[in-house]
Amino acid sequence: MNKLEIQDPRVASKIIAANAENDKRKAELGFLGKFFGSGENVRLYIVGTITLGVLLIALVYTLIPDQYRSPDFGLKEMWTLVVLPVESTIIGYLIGSKSKEAGG
Repeated sequence: MNKLEIQDPRVASKIIAANAENDKRKAELGFLGKFFGSGENVRLYIVGTITLGVLLIALVYTLIPDQYRSPDFGLKEMWTLVVLPVESTIIGYLIGSKSKEAGG
């Protein structure tokens, strides 16, 4: 790391305080906080990750050959019993959270 000489002690103390605050924030976030971040959009990031995960699993299950799929759990069951309910619940959550934030 490059060393920078700072002549003004006020500037140096502000830099030290900012670094300490940054280190404290990193420690408070934890593992999931480092992955998703913090702030207003954390819920959106988590819901987006769940949405993409469900869609990715459904896509893989759809694209694998029939001989590897469960005979009791076909494509129709996958999409009607898993994907559509999860995705519609997520859409409802997002719409509800936006209307709640708007004050309605």
